[in-house]
Amino acid sequence: MTPLDLYHSLQLESLLMLGVRAEVPDDLRLRELESHAHVELQLTPSGVEGNPQYQFALRVRLLCTGTAAKTKSPARLFEIELKAYAFYRQVVLGQIPLDEFTANHTVFARQLFPTLASRAQSLLDMLGLANIRIPLDLPPQPVQMESPTKVTLN
Repeated sequence: MTPLDLYHSLQLESLLMLGVRAEVPDDLRLRELESHAHVELQLTPSGVEGNPQYQFALRVRLLCTGTAAKTKSPARLFEIELKAYAFYRQVVLGQIPLDEFTANHTVFARQLFPTLASRAQSLLDMLGLANIRIPLDLPPQPVQMESPTKVTLN
C-alpha cells in the first residue's frame, strides 16, 4: 500500500488536544527582539484496540522554540508545545495492517500540521508574540524518517 492509498483509506475522526504548554519571558523587551522560530512536528503511530469507531491513532507533538536572531548565544526566548491524539477510522473495505499504518503514517503530517500550527499561532498572538509567524504548511517533500517522526522547519 502506498502512502497515498493509506491517506485515502483512512478518515480523521477526532483530534483530541492533550495539553498546551507555553514559556515566555517576563521581560517585555525580549518580546520585541527579532527572533527565529524553530518548529518541530513529531508523529508516533499506534493501533487502537477495543474501540470499533477508531482503528489507528497518532500521538502528535508540535514544539515551537524561539531564539534571538542577531545574538551570538542562541538563548531561548519562548517555547510552545502542543500535544494531541489524532484518531483515524478506515473508510474502505479490506483490512489495513498496523505495520502499513506505521510505515506510511508520515503522509498525515500535511493534514495535521496546519491545524496545530494555527493553534500555536493563536497562542503566540495571545501571549504578545504576534511578530512571530509560524508557517501553515510543510515543505513540499517531507523527509522519510523512522518512528517517531520529526518534521523540522526553521
